[in-house]
Formats: sequence, C-alpha cells, structure tokens
Amino acid sequence: MFYIDKEYISIEKAEAAERWFSALTWLKEAHTLRVAVCTEKIEDWLLFCLFMKKRGGSVVPLHPSMTEEGARAAAKKTNSHILVYKSFIAPIVSERLDREKEGVLVQMSSGTTGEPKVIERTWHSIEEELEQYAAIFPLSRSTPSIVACPTTHSYGLICGFFATLKRQAIPVVITNHHPKAILSAVKKWDKALIYAAPALIYPLAQLSKEKLFAVMISGNLMPAKWFNHVKKAVTHLLQQYGCSEAGCVALHPSPERPDAMGFALPHVKIEAGTENSPSEIIIHKNGQTIYTKDLGVLTQAGELRYAARMDDMINVAGMKVYPKEVEEILLENTSVQEAVVYKKEDKWTGERVCVQLVGSKEQEEELKRYCKTRLVPYQIPVEWHFVSSIAAMPNGKVSRKRLGEMTG
Repeated sequence: MFYIDKEYISIEKAEAAERWFSALTWLKEAHTLRVAVCTEKIEDWLLFCLFMKKRGGSVVPLHPSMTEEGARAAAKKTNSHILVYKSFIAPIVSERLDREKEGVLVQMSSGTTGEPKVIERTWHSIEEELEQYAAIFPLSRSTPSIVACPTTHSYGLICGFFATLKRQAIPVVITNHHPKAILSAVKKWDKALIYAAPALIYPLAQLSKEKLFAVMISGNLMPAKWFNHVKKAVTHLLQQYGCSEAGCVALHPSPERPDAMGFALPHVKIEAGTENSPSEIIIHKNGQTIYTKDLGVLTQAGELRYAARMDDMINVAGMKVYPKEVEEILLENTSVQEAVVYKKEDKWTGERVCVQLVGSKEQEEELKRYCKTRLVPYQIPVEWHFVSSIAAMPNGKVSRKRLGEMTG
C-alpha cells in the first residue's frame, strides 16, 4: 500500500486502522463530522484521512509543528466539530452543532500574498482530479513516488500520495526532508518520481552522485540557473501547476524552461494572456470559474507559462517590475546563492523594489554596479538585505508579502 520512511503500511494494517477508527465513540457518525488533525505521527494522519475519505466525512489537515493554541485557532477558523491534537483517544470537541452535508477536504491557501483563506473541496472533486491526473501521467503507471513534502498540503497529499495510490503504485512518504535523507530513499527507490519543493530539488540535484530518475516541480518558480542544473541531473523532469480551489490543472511531461507549467488536464479549461501581454490565469471547471491571481501566458500549442503573482508585481512610478526577472539577473552573478525580490510602499514612486539575498553585506556595492549593467534603473533594488537563509513557510513557499513586513 504505502511506506512511511522504511515502514511498510499494508492493506491489512490499513483495514485494521479502519476498524479501530470505527470503534471510537466520537466517530460513530463520521460522515457528519469535520475533524481537524494535528499529529506528528504521519502514519496516523494518512490512515485517518483514508478512513474519512471512504466514509464521506470532512478533514482539516494541520501541520504537525503547530502548537495546541495554534491548532485550536485553526480548528475554530475552519469550523471544525473536533480537533485531534496528538491523540485520537482524547479529541477536543468544539461548540459547533450543525452537521456536515457533504464530505470535504478543508485546506488553507498558501498565504504567500495575504491572510490564508479557508478552502473546501469535495471528495468528488478530488476524485475527478485524481482520475484525470492519472490518465495523462507521463511515466509508467507503476512508478512509485517519493513524497518529500508535507502531506498536510495538497501537493504532497493529493498529487504525491492519493494520485500514486490511484495509479496502484507505491507512495513512499519521507518524514525527514533533509536532502541526504531523501537521497537515502532514492538509493532504494531508484526508479521513483520525487515530489518536493523547488528549493529542495536543487540541492538534491547538486548532492546526488547518480542521475536522478524523475522529479516533479511545483509551487515556486525555479530560477533558471537552478532549473538548468536540475534538468541535466534528472532523466525525467516534470512540472505541474494548480491552485488550492481547483487542485492540479496543468501537467508538463518535459518542460524546456522554468516558467513552462504544462498543458491543461482534460477536465479543465485555462485562460491566460499572450507573451507580450501576460494576463490573469483563469480556470474553468465544471461550471465554476476560478480567478487565480497569477499572471500567465498560454501559447498557441496550449502550453501554460507562469509570469508572476498579480500581487507580487511592483509598480514603480507606473512601470511594471516582475520580481522573477530581477532575481534571474541577480542569480546569474556567481556570488549570489539565493535571492527573493519583493516590494514596499514608497511615497515618491508608489512602490519600490527590495531584495533579500543569501550572502554578505560586503557584496552590496559590487552587486549594485553589476545590476546597472543588466537592468534598467527602475528595476534595480533600492533596499538590500543580506541573510544566512531566506525564511520559507511550512509548505516550502516564500511569501514576498511577509518579507516586506519583516524587513520593516
């Protein structure tokens, strides 16, 4: 069925877990409940999620690092009946009295550009996504997956875990996301597809002595320098695009450039702009229209290309600055390891360009001179912040909005 690190969870063990959950008094009417779960035992979380999916109940996955206070607040915000904090034996009951009418997976949006939103997706919607995802999966259906990202987020849970089970292949969920721990799993599962955040894929490609079999990129757009290195280090490089409301909507079997997100899954229609005029990516799915707040391009061949988050674009006295364009130039300089460009309000220009880099403050003047040779004046960062590492959220994404708030 699946692995948690080196421990195999068999069908028999999953069936035993189902019987155990069924015997819990508070779960007698599981299909009417919304249960928030925060546990460090990933095996328990996944088995419970499978149980609730089968019973038609609702679940709210919470990152295992949450404090009890944070978990209680999240359970309240998501209108949960029950909070499981570490223990399924002694759950925390809320005051909600009405019952669920339909089972849903409740998730929080990434929060990269603002306050995370509560998003509900029916199990029917997720099953449709899984069927379409499996139908156009570009590798062998029996390809196992190494899930090296949180299964409390849709990328790891739906695409990494559920979709692999849908293909009747084996998901291998890794709890230690250090590159060396993942490469240890790769040695055993050398023909597996790795699901991980772009910021983790790059060091994996650097550290691996052997060519990696297959890697999936999703989430943050990978810098061109990283992308080109990874592409050489991987036999099969795949990329996908989606959003919390619709799940995965595009999959690319072999991207040639970092912004190439893929081609629409059969059950969705995607709208976007042209190369000279990127516009908002709009998803049409089962009569629903979803505005992603992402800027993108749809080529004549139907390839979706990502440009930027609408909220991330910087307006400098009426001139548009796309953070990725500035980051790419900075990363071409060999002294820059990582860079994230973001905006702040400016009373003279409306907004100003800021950057956080991994490196030393002594590099600032040299990099400013370098930027003057590669960027137009309004694109050059006004504020420079040098750090030992750039803070990411639990899902591996970097919030430009939060960086702007953190640096004052």
